[in-house]
Order: sequence, then structure tokens, then C-alpha cells
Amino acid sequence: MFSYSFKTFYKLILCFSLLILAGCGGSGSDGSEKPSTQTLQPFQAGERSILKPVSSSFTGVTYPIQLYLPKNISANKTYPVLYVLDAEWHFSKVADSLDELEIEAIIVGIENFVDASYKHREDYSQWPLAQDYFNFIVNELAPKLESNYPINQSKRSIVGHSYTGLFTGLAMLMDDPQDPFFSAHVSFDGSFWAHTEITPLLVSDRGVLDSRLKSKAILIAARGKVSNGRYVDWFQEMLEYEQFKELEIVKLDYNVDHIPVVKHAMDDAMRALLID
Repeated sequence: MFSYSFKTFYKLILCFSLLILAGCGGSGSDGSEKPSTQTLQPFQAGERSILKPVSSSFTGVTYPIQLYLPKNISANKTYPVLYVLDAEWHFSKVADSLDELEIEAIIVGIENFVDASYKHREDYSQWPLAQDYFNFIVNELAPKLESNYPINQSKRSIVGHSYTGLFTGLAMLMDDPQDPFFSAHVSFDGSFWAHTEITPLLVSDRGVLDSRLKSKAILIAARGKVSNGRYVDWFQEMLEYEQFKELEIVKLDYNVDHIPVVKHAMDDAMRALLID
């Protein structure tokens, strides 16, 4: 009787010891913890490159293209994509911000077709030629690139400043109401003053077409001596008047001039877009 009880007690002690070891995750022969098999790689700055220019049948011109990719691309993972307009001026600012904030995303930078005084940029940022530029991005550029890179197609953003900031506002109104191409629109001090007659009609027509406007609209207003802040306010007021469902407006204000507001507000805009 005593022998049987001792054996049973010994087995219980042994099992209990094994359970403790298992609960602690096990250890090496020297008592150290075994390394995890799923250690995360530290963030590294993204890779920047220049791609082959892309021609458009809608606008009739060829656009230089820049690309930013996360350094540690993971298998079976997709990333948000930012289509950055005026890329010859702003691509590096957006890429620097993603590196600083340690955000993993893809940037497609679209440079301008350069003609006298950048007139082509001005014309194709406004109605009605804005429709052709929008069609180039959505129907020609994006299909060519997105099949080659791990892009999350439900998280596409478009980023512009000044005239192309106006264009990003128009892109919201031109997009498919049921299945919009872009989920977010970032406008740095958009030149809405250039569109005071047609913009109210476009906003109103969009409201009649569908009461939903699926977007996160980040509107940056400069308040310096040379700025478009009051016209950004005007555009915001028109959107709010229509009471669009599913539209989220994030307003950011800065007491700086029109040109420096891009660099000044970039980190805040990227946080609002990709973190908040």
C-alpha cells in the first residue's frame, strides 16, 4: 500500500514539473529561453526608384513615374497606396514622412508633363479636362502598376497641392459612388478659387446622384499672407451642406504660406491618413 502511494505521488510530481516547463515556453540546456520563430524585422526606410514613363491616350502626353516600396515586404501582405501628384516636388516629402513615422505603404509619384509655365498641369486639374486626367490615373496608370506590386486596393489615396489639391477634391466628385477607386483624398491648400462657378454645381450634382460619398477627406488650409485657406473653408462648407453619408472630413490649419504648408503639415496629414 505504501509502495503504490509513493509511486503515484512521484508520477504526480513529475507531471507537475513538466507542465511548469511547458507553461514557461521551455528552455535550452543552459536554462536560457529559446528564441522566438516569429521575430519582427525592425523598420527600415523604403526603397525609392524611377519607373518607365507612362503614356496616356486620354491626355495625349507621357508622365514620368516614381515609386516608393516598403523595405521589408512580407509575403501574402498588401499595403496602402498613395498616388502623389506633382511628384517632382512632393514625392520626396511624402516618402520622408513615411520613413520618419515608420509607416509601411506604397507611393506612386506622378510627375507633370512639362510645358510653358506648367499650363498643362493647370488645365488638367480643372473641369472639364480633369476628367481626362482622372481617367488616365484610374484606367491606364493604376492597372499597369497594381498588377506588379502588393497593393491593398481598398486603401488607395490621392494627394495633391495647389492646383492638384483642387484636382483631389474633384476626384471625390468624379469617382464611382458605389465602388469608388480612391478611399481617401488629401488636398494641401487646394486652389478652389479657380473653380468658384463650376464647383458648387459639381457638389450639388454629386449629391443628387447619390447621398453617399465614401471618402476620408483631409483638407489642409494655409493661413499665411499668401494662401488659399478661405477657399479651402468654402469647399469644406459645400461638402458639409450636402450632408454626404460616409464622408469623413479632417481639417488641418497652419499659419504658414501656400508653398511651405506642404512640408509643414505633411507628418500630420500622414498620421491622419494612415494611423488615426
